[in-house]
Amino acid sequence: MAQEINERKVQEAVRSGFKRMKRFQRARALFIRAYVGQYYAADVAHEGDQPLNMLYHTIRSLVPNYVMRNPTTQVTTDIADFRTYAFMLGMALNNLNQQQNLKMTIRRAIVDSFFAMGIVTTGLSATDQLVDFGDIRVDPGQVYSDTVDFDEFVIDPSCRLLEESAFMGHRMRIPRQILLDDEECDHDLVMRLPKSEHPDARNKAAALSKANISEQEMIELQDFVDVVSLYIPGAGSSILVPDPDQLISDGYIKLTDYYGPKTGPYRFLTLTQPVPGNPFPVAPVGIWYDLAVMCNRLMRKQMIRAENQKTLYVVDPSAPDQAEDMREAEDQEVVFGNPDSVEMFSSKGAEQGTDHTLSNLQMWFNYMSGNPDQMAGVQSNANTATQATILEGNANVTVEDSRGMVYDFAAGIISDRAWYLHYDPLIDLPFTVRKKELSEVTGEFIRPEQYNFPVQMRLTPEQRRGEHFHYTFKIKPRSMSAIDPLVLSRRIVEFATNVVPAVITAAAAALQMGVPFNVQRAITTIANQLELSDEVQDWFDDPEFQDRLNLMMMMGPQPEGKALNIQGIRQNGGFPGQVSFGANPMNQQAQELAGVAQTAMKGSIRGRG
Repeated sequence: MAQEINERKVQEAVRSGFKRMKRFQRARALFIRAYVGQYYAADVAHEGDQPLNMLYHTIRSLVPNYVMRNPTTQVTTDIADFRTYAFMLGMALNNLNQQQNLKMTIRRAIVDSFFAMGIVTTGLSATDQLVDFGDIRVDPGQVYSDTVDFDEFVIDPSCRLLEESAFMGHRMRIPRQILLDDEECDHDLVMRLPKSEHPDARNKAAALSKANISEQEMIELQDFVDVVSLYIPGAGSSILVPDPDQLISDGYIKLTDYYGPKTGPYRFLTLTQPVPGNPFPVAPVGIWYDLAVMCNRLMRKQMIRAENQKTLYVVDPSAPDQAEDMREAEDQEVVFGNPDSVEMFSSKGAEQGTDHTLSNLQMWFNYMSGNPDQMAGVQSNANTATQATILEGNANVTVEDSRGMVYDFAAGIISDRAWYLHYDPLIDLPFTVRKKELSEVTGEFIRPEQYNFPVQMRLTPEQRRGEHFHYTFKIKPRSMSAIDPLVLSRRIVEFATNVVPAVITAAAAALQMGVPFNVQRAITTIANQLELSDEVQDWFDDPEFQDRLNLMMMMGPQPEGKALNIQGIRQNGGFPGQVSFGANPMNQQAQELAGVAQTAMKGSIRGRG
C-alpha cells in the first residue's frame, strides 16, 4: 500500500513548486507571442509591425529535420531465448505508433523544447489514471502518450535535477461530476473545490487565443474544477490534490499506488546542454529572441524611410509651362526653356548603413540559431559547390546532436509504452510480418518464394518472456527523417548501378578463393546505411527464380561467355562498369546547375555574335 504522507505539507510544497515555475512560464509566453505573430490573436494588428518572423522561420526549418515519420523501434536483448519475443514486441510497438500517430506527439514536444522543455506522459487509458477524463480517441486499457503543457507542470521546488525531484505532476481542468462519480474520491472535498478560474490564467500561453473571451459560460456548462495529479517516487504513490493556488486542504482528493515504469510517467526533452545545479534548461528561443526583435525594429525603420522617399520639382513661378513640358517629356525628347528655372529635389529614403546592419543581424541570427537557412534550402552563403558542402557539414554537427537528443527522448517514450505492453495481463495486439523478417530471428529455413508471405501474429500475455529490464529499446537511425524525392531517386540509381554489381563481383571473387560471402546480407546492410531498405528489400525475393534455374538445367550446357577477369577488376579498383555519381548529392546537384547555366550563357553569346 501507499505510504502515509502529510497532506497539507505536500500541497504547500506543490504551491511553492508552481511559484518556482512562474518566471520560466512567463518568459515562455513572451517567446510564444513573438512566434505566432501579431495576426494570431490581436484584435487590432498594424501592418508592418513584425515584417520578419525569424522565430517562426527557425522552428519551421528545424522541426522537419528531426521528425517527419513515426519512429521504428529496435528491441534487443542479451538473452538468446528472448529474441523472438523482443522482435514481436518491437513489431507491436511499431504498429501502435502508427495507429496513434506518435510522431505528432513528438513534434509537439520538440516545439515545446524550443520555448522551455518538452514533456510527455505515458500510461494506460482509464486504468492507471487518477481520473478517467482525457483523450476520447484512446480506447480504455490502451497505451497512450500525450504532451503536458509547461504552464501546468510542477516539480519539487528545491530539486536540482529532474531525476531527483521528490514529486512531479501537472494541473488538469476536469468536470466536477467525474470526481463525484469516482467512489475512491473524497466527495466532501470535491464539493468544496472552487470553479476553474485560475488567478494567473492571463499570464499563460493559452491566453493568447482567449483575448476578450470569458470562459464563464463553459465553466457553468460542466462545472469545471482545477486539480493537480502528482507522482511521488519515494512513496510509489499517485495522488490527486486541489489546485494549491486556489485551495489547500487537510486531505487528498484521491490516493492510489503508482502503476508504471520506475522512471515515472514523464519523459523530458531538452535541446540545449544542462545548466549546473538547476533542473530547467536554457530555452533556445531565449538566445535568439533579442536578435529577432532587433531585426524587426530595423526592418520597420527601413520600410518607413523607403515609403517617405519622394522626388519633387522646384519650379520658378515664371516658367510653369516649361516645368509641365519637362514633366510630360519622354526619354531623349527636346524641351525648350531655361534649365535653371526647374530643379529636381529628392528626399532621403532607406539608408545603406541600416541595410548593412540588418544583413549582419540576420547573419548573426542564422549563426546563433544553428543555420536554419541552410536546412531550409533558402541560403547557403557559398560561391562554389565545395563551400556549400563544407557549410552543410558544419550545420549538421548541431543538427545531429539535437537529433540524437530527440531519438533518445523517443526511445524513452517507447520504453515506457513497452512496459505497459509487457505487464498488461489483457494485452492483445495484432500485427503482420513477412516470413523473411521472422526467419531472421527464429532461424527457420524458408524457400525463396515464401520470403514475402505475410504472417499474422498477435502479442499476448502468454508470449511474455523475462522482465522489462532485460530489453533495450532504440530508435532505428534516421527512421523519423524523410528523404527528399530527388535525393532518394539518385540513391536508388547509384545503388543499382554501383553497389549491386560491385557486391556480386566481390561475391564471385570470394567464391573462387573459397571465402564465404553472404550477398543478400551485404546488400541489406548497405541499403540500411543508405536508408533504402524499404525501397529495395524486395529486389532479391523472386518466387520464379527456382523455376528458371530448373528450366536452364533442362536445356543442358550453354556456350561459355566471357570469363571473369579478376585481375582487371583489381586493376580498376572494383567493378569495371561502375559509374561515378559523386558522394554528395548536394555537390552533384550544384555542379549540374552550374553546367546548365554555363551552357545557357554560351548560347546567348553565340546568338549575339
